[in-house]
Amino acid sequence: MNNVDGGTPAAWYLASVATFMIPAGIQMVLLPYLLAIELNQPAERFGITQMIGQLPILVFLLVGGWLADRVDPRRLLMVIQSAAIGMPLLLAFSLWRGQISEGLLVLYALAWGLVTAFAMPARDGLLKRVAGSNVQRMVTLAMGMQFGAMMIGQGMGGRAAHWGSISILLVQCLVLASGIIATSRLPSSAVPPIPGNAGSMRDSLWREFGSGVSLIFSDSPMRATLLLTLGMGVFFIGGAYVVLIPLAIRDLYAGGAQDLATGYIAFGIGSLISIVILTRRGGTATPGRALAIALLLGCCVLAALALAPPQWLFYVCVFAWGMCGGVAMAMSRTILQERAPATHQARVMAVLALATLGGGPLGSLIMGLAVGAVGARLAVLLPVLAVAITTSAVLATHSIWGLHSRSR
Repeated sequence: MNNVDGGTPAAWYLASVATFMIPAGIQMVLLPYLLAIELNQPAERFGITQMIGQLPILVFLLVGGWLADRVDPRRLLMVIQSAAIGMPLLLAFSLWRGQISEGLLVLYALAWGLVTAFAMPARDGLLKRVAGSNVQRMVTLAMGMQFGAMMIGQGMGGRAAHWGSISILLVQCLVLASGIIATSRLPSSAVPPIPGNAGSMRDSLWREFGSGVSLIFSDSPMRATLLLTLGMGVFFIGGAYVVLIPLAIRDLYAGGAQDLATGYIAFGIGSLISIVILTRRGGTATPGRALAIALLLGCCVLAALALAPPQWLFYVCVFAWGMCGGVAMAMSRTILQERAPATHQARVMAVLALATLGGGPLGSLIMGLAVGAVGARLAVLLPVLAVAITTSAVLATHSIWGLHSRSR
């Protein structure tokens, strides 16, 4: 692998991941802090707001995957990160003028969801180019950088009550700007321009999305991975992670911004530790088995929250859940990265990302309604049962348990 302006492509790729995930971590804590703590949104409306903020991922993620297969993903990432700077600046200006509102925060969430929808497939499309033959190692390194950088951002977001939300938003802008520099050092690729008019683009998008879905469903391990990821995306990520954690911290422990950050950082540390272990071991020979076990263990750990443990034990449970989540996310990405041909790489990963995050709006809506109906303590049983049933059904109908890695 050749050097690129003083650093390897892999190093610049990880730097690009970090400078996107730090602002993502800030947004992940700052948004629920402003909504749930500062504006004291009811659980049902909080779930709806979080659902609305994730809708752009559901609507535009496939467009992002289609686009990343046709334009230089390096330039696409640079444009995306440049555009992402605008919304934090607008929110900081509004806070400075004392004009914060639910509508503006929804707009902030929508803008970040739109940025994510285009950034994720572009970054995934670059991974195989910088990874060479060791895809599983690069996937785990990228996941480790993702969670490590996100925790840094979450820690910054947790200081909103002490440093001020305006200062945190300005830091978010500065890190996004530095990400443009890191992304510019990645290798470019010669790709043909997008052909035709808007109609042909729409037809091509659906035709090629269909070919990506067909490719996944024609391969039993990829189909099983997609189904497992869909259950995880709806009930664990969109439901428990995005809605349940902040509402539980607010309603069960009367927590604030720092408590929100601690909860998310506990999850991130657990994910990072599991990814470091995977990296040091050189991955795992049976990624499908690791994926299924991680999801089932995650159900067991999350179920303990129904006992309303002390706050320190709540964080321990979230940490253990994060360890399971790190394994599950790394293995799902590994399976599809290994099995997808280069011609379909970005769009296949976009389908995976859609399964991971596209179910988030539905999960957030369901969880918000569940917490409003029965409270955070009992509502946790809904995602636990849903993921356990989904995982058991997939294991009973697919042969993913004995799947062997192609890059180990």
